[in-house]
Amino acid sequence: MTDGRAAPAEIFSHYRKLLREEPWLETAVCWTVVVPHDHRPFSVADIGARVSGGSPHDVHGAAPLEALPYYDGGNPMSAAPAGPAVMLFENNGFLGSLPEVLRRLSRDGRVCGVYWNVEGNNKLSYAADGRVLVSLDAMFSEEWDDDDFAGLEPELRVMTELLAGDEDDWQAAAMTVVELVTGVRLTGEWLAGAHPYLTFQWPVATEPPSPEELAEYRNDPEVTLRDAVRAAPQSRQFAALAHVAELLADRFRLGEFPVVRDVLADLASGRCAQEERVVELRERLMAPLAREFDDGDDSDDDADDMSFEQDPAWQRMQAGIALQIAARGPEGTTPAFDPLMVFDAYHHAGLALGDDWPAVRETVRAILSGAVA
Repeated sequence: MTDGRAAPAEIFSHYRKLLREEPWLETAVCWTVVVPHDHRPFSVADIGARVSGGSPHDVHGAAPLEALPYYDGGNPMSAAPAGPAVMLFENNGFLGSLPEVLRRLSRDGRVCGVYWNVEGNNKLSYAADGRVLVSLDAMFSEEWDDDDFAGLEPELRVMTELLAGDEDDWQAAAMTVVELVTGVRLTGEWLAGAHPYLTFQWPVATEPPSPEELAEYRNDPEVTLRDAVRAAPQSRQFAALAHVAELLADRFRLGEFPVVRDVLADLASGRCAQEERVVELRERLMAPLAREFDDGDDSDDDADDMSFEQDPAWQRMQAGIALQIAARGPEGTTPAFDPLMVFDAYHHAGLALGDDWPAVRETVRAILSGAVA
């Protein structure tokens, strides 16, 4: 526990050091701190009831992290008092990042936490008095707008200043925000200690978001695109996928691969890839692109000067992933495969295109709505 007055630079330095000493933390964690308004900490049993929302769960005695039971129903959550606050920690878990859990935990208090997993999904969250006020992608702080900052000034401004030197330290910077907001510090000693823990039956109870949260969610550009995909007839979905595939092939020189030219012809004709084409894409497109990215990562002397999102080889690989998914056509047109969310094609296209994606996204929405032939 800190007194809340530590300098941001010192806190940032602490978490950079912690991540170096405990490298497993960089892979997948969920660290959440609950601070009650009246300075009387919630009990572990109360935390369990709030997280679960009334669904089945169990409270257990103290145990070290490496001794906790992991199972298909969800990872356990360590829960231990930290002065008037309560520290929640999930190794490779995510419950503390869920909006419904944050709303319940923040009733009569405030909550701040960070979450990330091995796939790069992450969230920096802040909730107070039963409302989620901040829910941001911590990896891409340069994309935040004024409305994002308004929810947690000045801590988020501090985070962006800390990242001015090296944006790859986003995990340490996000953890710095949690400490600045709550006054609670995560340490190697805490991670090595034994703490009470909770187990839950998945899924935990859900509850409707507030009107403000619902409006914000519905207005999110990615959500509106997803809705447009689901509402569009199959012919327009093929047209939108063909447009994105053509753009990616041109921008990232994917036409060098003969299989890509076949995929473009298929999509333009409203045909989805068959199993043989999927295998060909994996072997003759994705394997070479992955090797190109790996080779560049090993040999590029300037690699330390850029984040991987800026690496042209990484962007080209994301374009290949998008095209590989797009080749399967709209959801439901490839019954031989497991159900596939075609929206993943647009997600990877966005990663490939970076700052150019918002404009492309609007064109895709117009195609899906029929505004553009």
